[in-house]
Amino acid sequence: MNGNVDKIKLLMVDDEKEFLETSARSLSRRDFEVHLAFDGTTALQMLKQDRYDVVVLDVKMPGLDGVEVFHRIQNQWPEIPVILLTGHGTISQAFQTSKEGIADYLTKPCDIDELARRIKEILVQAKDKSLPAGTPSEVTTDLVHVLLVDDEIELLESLKKILERRQMEVHITQSGEQALEILKKTYIDVVVLDVKMPGIDGLETLQIMKRKFPAVEVILLTGHPSVDTAIRGIKLGASEYLIKPAKDDSFANIIHRVYNNRRENIARRDKEIIDEIRRNFTD
Repeated sequence: MNGNVDKIKLLMVDDEKEFLETSARSLSRRDFEVHLAFDGTTALQMLKQDRYDVVVLDVKMPGLDGVEVFHRIQNQWPEIPVILLTGHGTISQAFQTSKEGIADYLTKPCDIDELARRIKEILVQAKDKSLPAGTPSEVTTDLVHVLLVDDEIELLESLKKILERRQMEVHITQSGEQALEILKKTYIDVVVLDVKMPGIDGLETLQIMKRKFPAVEVILLTGHPSVDTAIRGIKLGASEYLIKPAKDDSFANIIHRVYNNRRENIARRDKEIIDEIRRNFTD
């Protein structure tokens, strides 16, 4: 990395010293500036004395646990994104106490490349949230065609209004079966898909969508966050995994970002096809 470019300044908080030190070495090699705290009290003191871009925080620690530390960070430094590191048994505890405000969560042991990628994405999202409505950081002038799938009609109508105010064409349906029928007849760029629905649920619908309509991007939406569900969704091809309630500008920006990624992937595939044709048919 260019020496003039600021590194991402990261505070990692965990009582497992070996895990922290190993992670810090790996992230440092990836051009992060990593600071360590082995308990929640130390982490809060460090936050009072210095500025950090992101905090990576273990849920289970002696003394102040990660959830309590997160709440204090949220109250005193709400602009700092927090990633929670969890075991399978702790995710419900973390999200029962607060379903809003947590930037992301990963299971331990976490892949360092995945952690680095998530941190960078979160900083982009945090920048988007700080911009006023309509700021074109993730906005494209293209008309984005969105399909919202959820069995809660009030939520559907609310999200439809939010997205239409941002110049998107929005279709809604209350079941996975109906969503698949719509995709047969209607051009859609991005599907926002509830995980828990009667009939075929969101994950089963996602699996069918990616098999039959692979170019469509799918964002999973849930009011019951689960590490297992998130991992399964990613493996099945979901682009994002969002937690209800969806915040207006952040939600719209994420749809635009997913759409832009789709557009870039299509352009890249088209270029590869053209290059292949040129190689095969050069004089």
